[in-house]
Amino acid sequence: MMKKGSASTFKKLLYHNQFILGPFFHEEFSSWKRVEINNSLKITSHPDLNIYQAIDKNKSITLLGFILDPNNPQATDFDIINELIHKLSSCDNFVEHTYRFGGRWILIVNDGKAIRLFHDACGLRQAFYTDTVYTKDLWCASQPRIIAEILRLQFDPDAVDFINSYEFRNDQNFKFPCYSSPYKEIKHLLPNHYLDLLTGQPKRYWPNKELDELPLNEAIEKISVNLKSLMKSASNRFDLALGLTSGWDSRLLLAASKEISDKISYVTVRKVNMPDDHADVRIPSILLSNLKLKHDVVKSSYIISDEFIQAFKKNTSLAHDVYAPDAYAILKYNGQKKVAVTGGVSEAGRRSVRDMYNKLKKEKITARDLSKIESMGNSQFAINNFEKWLWGLGDIHNVDTLTLFDWEQEHGTWHAMSQLEFNIGWKDIFTPFNCRELLIRMLSVKEKYRKAPKHVLCKNLILMLWPEVLSVPINPHKKKRFIFFTKSSIKQLFLHVPDSIKKSFEKILKLRVKIFDNRVVGPLARLSQFELKKGYF
Repeated sequence: MMKKGSASTFKKLLYHNQFILGPFFHEEFSSWKRVEINNSLKITSHPDLNIYQAIDKNKSITLLGFILDPNNPQATDFDIINELIHKLSSCDNFVEHTYRFGGRWILIVNDGKAIRLFHDACGLRQAFYTDTVYTKDLWCASQPRIIAEILRLQFDPDAVDFINSYEFRNDQNFKFPCYSSPYKEIKHLLPNHYLDLLTGQPKRYWPNKELDELPLNEAIEKISVNLKSLMKSASNRFDLALGLTSGWDSRLLLAASKEISDKISYVTVRKVNMPDDHADVRIPSILLSNLKLKHDVVKSSYIISDEFIQAFKKNTSLAHDVYAPDAYAILKYNGQKKVAVTGGVSEAGRRSVRDMYNKLKKEKITARDLSKIESMGNSQFAINNFEKWLWGLGDIHNVDTLTLFDWEQEHGTWHAMSQLEFNIGWKDIFTPFNCRELLIRMLSVKEKYRKAPKHVLCKNLILMLWPEVLSVPINPHKKKRFIFFTKSSIKQLFLHVPDSIKKSFEKILKLRVKIFDNRVVGPLARLSQFELKKGYF
């Protein structure tokens, strides 16, 4: 039995910022907020979760979480939702009015005829719902376990086989495929979909048209304004803590925070398996020192309180044990008083998934391909769910299948669940890239400017916003690994060159080639830059 103080701590941490929506209020949580959508749709929400409802005659919009307007950084949730309700004539044409907004939110929109639930661009304010084929009533919640406890559901045997697979056990960042959960009766509402609360059916609403190409210079101008304004908007509401590593995403957000840098904290979590001088700790410290800004380093430990572990494990089905030390260290650092600023989901708009997995532009993608990409092997559970996702795509216009998959699976599934788990340590979590208008603008830029290794778009955004933040290197430890891997690959490649070709390059093979000092010595120096860039040697 927990001590009195421990019990109150457990109660405060349990289901922090979560909600339940169902045919009646959930009586077990007597201290939770209660909001009614109609007679058969009632919300029971954790006391810390922001909730606001605007009503106009027979119409209503209910907000769970927080929503930010980059066009008006001073706007509050009240301002934004009341502006939106005046634009609500029909649910069918309403979603596009929300494209410009950032934050981490769910909207429940009632136009007097239809009632629909949808969330922020990447679904970071999660919603799981019951499949009414198996359950009498429709229930929704932040995560599946809380619904399963209400309805006394058991794990799906097929999901158990998936959980027990080597691929799942071997992945410390394990995730479920697309719509699935550990329970056959509970589904995950993916990003770019809404849930019809009268029928219980989900439907894709985006992509709904072709993306027009956006010139690089225009994109830099517009995206820089997006990011800067979203950061200002959040800083007007919350005490922010921007997470910094040595990577591109957090560096860009640091640049976007220039005008509010005296108002926010900059923090790096030194993970338990990370040396104190790791680049993700050392580089931010050097950079912030150069900029005359304070750097908070939060050091994770395996020493964790019992009540925290109990709440962490109960907060969702199959919590990631590996996240617990970091989440506890974060809780001790800020006591749920700060809102974390993370650089997540930017990959949805900047990386080439086809390049990552060596898939040609026109190559058809199968469910087995998706299972391999997600390191789920030949799991039939995974393959079946990915087949359903592919089948439900419809016309996605000129958005690449793998780009959309990355958006909805990697970010809408794994990233969203990881935010729910880490939310136990923060007041809330804000991801500036989690804005549909911003991500569309990124995807509208030619891929060659968005992707690695040059990161032209990202680099130029930083130069536009705060060029001094490029005074120290980005991801220097990853470059060293890349160089080692490339040199080793070249050596291995020449082991398999036929003797007839080796003779033609006898002199070259005897010389040491130094490619990564930006110079090439010996006969390779005569090769054209085109040949070198193409990777012929």
